[in-house]
Amino acid sequence: MLHEEKKRYFKIEAGGTAPNKAAWSAENVKKRKAKQQLAVQEQKRLEKTKNLIKRSSVLAHPQVGGRLLREFGVVDPELPVASWAAGLREKGGICFLPGQEWMEDARNISCMLIDGEDEASGLGAVYATPDGQHVVGSYIPTDKDDKINFAETDQMRASRLANLREEDIHMHEITSMTHHKRSGIILLTSMDPDGASGSTDAEITFFRPRLSMLSAPNPATAGFYRREFGGRKPAWLLGSGPGQMYFSMSVRGLAINAARMCPASGAFNIVLATNHGVMRMGPMDSLSDVKWVTTPPASAGAPSRRGGEKNRKGRARARAEAEAEAEAASPRDVYGVDFQPSSEHVIYAGCRDSKIHRIDMRVPYWEADWDWYRHHSAVAHVRSLDHNQILAAGPKSSMAIYDVRWGKKGKEAMPVVRFPEYRNAAHLQIGLDVTHDVGGVGGLGCGGVVAAAMDDGTVGIFSLRSGRKLKAGDVDNPEKLKAANGVVKTLQFEKMPWEKETSLFVGVGPVVKKFSFGVDDDDEEW
Repeated sequence: MLHEEKKRYFKIEAGGTAPNKAAWSAENVKKRKAKQQLAVQEQKRLEKTKNLIKRSSVLAHPQVGGRLLREFGVVDPELPVASWAAGLREKGGICFLPGQEWMEDARNISCMLIDGEDEASGLGAVYATPDGQHVVGSYIPTDKDDKINFAETDQMRASRLANLREEDIHMHEITSMTHHKRSGIILLTSMDPDGASGSTDAEITFFRPRLSMLSAPNPATAGFYRREFGGRKPAWLLGSGPGQMYFSMSVRGLAINAARMCPASGAFNIVLATNHGVMRMGPMDSLSDVKWVTTPPASAGAPSRRGGEKNRKGRARARAEAEAEAEAASPRDVYGVDFQPSSEHVIYAGCRDSKIHRIDMRVPYWEADWDWYRHHSAVAHVRSLDHNQILAAGPKSSMAIYDVRWGKKGKEAMPVVRFPEYRNAAHLQIGLDVTHDVGGVGGLGCGGVVAAAMDDGTVGIFSLRSGRKLKAGDVDNPEKLKAANGVVKTLQFEKMPWEKETSLFVGVGPVVKKFSFGVDDDDEEW
């Protein structure tokens, strides 16, 4: 008989002559053969029955499955945001170039600003730049289903509420738009490729929408609000700004790529990301007072780090070398800036050379030795998530979260969260926004989400906790959200007045679309 382990034949000996424990005894051979047959039968039975018990497909649904899993004692920390993302539905849109919304070659809105602070009237507001040069405003009325609805009542239907309202502002290519909520000031930056100096010129405009509270109530104003807004009294009177402050920068060849205002709780400060470094503006009484946070270009007369050092090469040469060293180490081609949430004096600046600088604006640039970390690619966006973590995104499909406590200066930082499904091969001007206010109060500890435009014209919703791409309802539907001409350049999370959940607003072509948590028209509310 063949021995299975030794692969050799052996002779079977009768039980009367063979030892009791001998493997070649006839009795032991029979027992071993019976066990092998039982094992084969058991394996066949397992193969037949292994597909009888399957994980129910309903458990893959974020809402129903998540609730059942919680009943079973399984807690998924991403359940709140996954449920919110899966329930995103298109809730209408506002076209800023009527008649061109169906044109495939229509230009994508480059900048927009959504405001949802007006709880008194229940009207949201949006400013957009459909042609990149003018600022056009519109109100955002929503109904009980969170849909944009300009005809919810007869008065609203008969009013001019749906009219577009253009501000008296004309600039060259507008590059950014940001808002300081506490003061109500809106900042616009633009660049003129053919400036007066023969090179790129930077332009800045401040304006504040006219406030309705400044008008005294009387029969005339009541009739005005009825005709214009269907009886509602919005906080902002769009299209009738009292004026703006405009000035151009004196630096030759300066291009402002982005602007960021300090959080509402802090003092009024503005940081500008430019191709020559980072600039700072403020406070309110001296908006035109622009100072360099980083080493200014061609700073021959600026203080240096070692300007007074004496060595054998002489004071002048040491000063020139120190200035050259400072300018070489200073951030250049900055595309993204953001304030640290815990301090209005500390900012992060992301650059084309993949560096992310942590800058303390209280330290003069000629004395500073700021930390910097290296991202995998050029940094198009940088967002400060909390005191210790930042998110960086850019070309080469590179988006990651870093913990600034563990990075080594001058070396590529090791991400704590990666986003492997993010796709952006080469775009620097592309939309991105972050929120922690979805899926319950504060995200219920789930970390929030980031909405990022991708190079195929779509938008992805990603978990900040794990980096995975979440199923996002109508946002994932290319028939409802896809930029036909290029990429989505601007998007924003904002909670509308009288609504419970934060919504996502996306500029697609000349249309600003609203996506909110809800159900389809043919579905029933739970």
